[in-house]
Amino acid sequence: MARPAAGTPYHRMARTRKYRWWTPVLAVVSAVVLIVVVQVVMGMAALIIAVLNGVTSTADSFFGAVLPDLVFQLLVVATMAPIVFFTAWLVQRRPLGTLFSVEGRLRWRWLLVCSLAAIPPLLISFTVMFGLLQISAPGSPFLGAFNGADDFVLAILVIVALVPFQAAAEEFALRGFLMQAVGSYGADRAERRGGTPVSRFLRTPVLAIIVSGTVFTLLHDYFGWGLLDVAVFGIAMAWLTWYTGGLEAAVGLHVLHNLVAFSITAYEGTLEDAATGGGSWQGVVGTMVEVALYCLVVVWLARRMGIHRTVPGDRADPGAWPDASAPGTPPMWGPQHHWGPEASRYWGPRPPGSGAT
Repeated sequence: MARPAAGTPYHRMARTRKYRWWTPVLAVVSAVVLIVVVQVVMGMAALIIAVLNGVTSTADSFFGAVLPDLVFQLLVVATMAPIVFFTAWLVQRRPLGTLFSVEGRLRWRWLLVCSLAAIPPLLISFTVMFGLLQISAPGSPFLGAFNGADDFVLAILVIVALVPFQAAAEEFALRGFLMQAVGSYGADRAERRGGTPVSRFLRTPVLAIIVSGTVFTLLHDYFGWGLLDVAVFGIAMAWLTWYTGGLEAAVGLHVLHNLVAFSITAYEGTLEDAATGGGSWQGVVGTMVEVALYCLVVVWLARRMGIHRTVPGDRADPGAWPDASAPGTPPMWGPQHHWGPEASRYWGPRPPGSGAT
């Protein structure tokens, strides 16, 4: 297993000493194929279960009931997490922890802090949406009629049990695996062609953030304002993942956001329409307020708590060269550097008089 070099930012974590130009392509294609295969297998299993129970499946419902269909949909999405973990380990030959953060692990304390920090922005965003609705359409109800306690309680149990896995899996796959695959392109400054404009641009998180946010948006069954709503959320969480050096901040808000959204649909009895529809401009404004406030709070907390934004030295691969873009990186040539077989792949033949052995 190869780990990233010291000073590597989160979106570059897949560019280890085992990186080759074709590795990200192979990894993404492999993950997509596995996801499709797993979904087909799960779909066939669901059909068999439905037939054995005398249920006629349709294109919109495997089990002919809202709650079993919801369980199935959440489990299908949740399977993306182990698939991208397996692909990163098998194809990219790197530890699973490199998907979580620059420290090579899930920073549980930071995740808890971010989850608590997500509560006020979420409450404020709903207050903003309610206010905008009352201004634009006075008297309009903010929530639909209550669907009944029995169905609601059972739905809440399912939501609390499965939605965290569904939301986290989307982060692992899109803000983690995909973002790092895109971000691994672009030669480092000390590599051949590392000084070209293309390499300098690819080293930035811009393309990784845009691709991650775009794919996240397109994978949701929304249209109109709803699609813009998801895009705002996806781009903001991708930026925050890069800035904080890990997925914890994005997971914290995404889980809480989805728990509230699914709970509202359960309250109204519209779970069959969850995560679909055209949304509203009030919803887009509310989401913009939510992510803007959350990003401000998390950035402030990250600075206060000294959260690592790049790979620290004690978590780096001892066989990897330091990231040349990191502050305080020593000169590339000198007796302190060991010249190994990997170095020639990055920087060419050993320079005369370098002192390397």
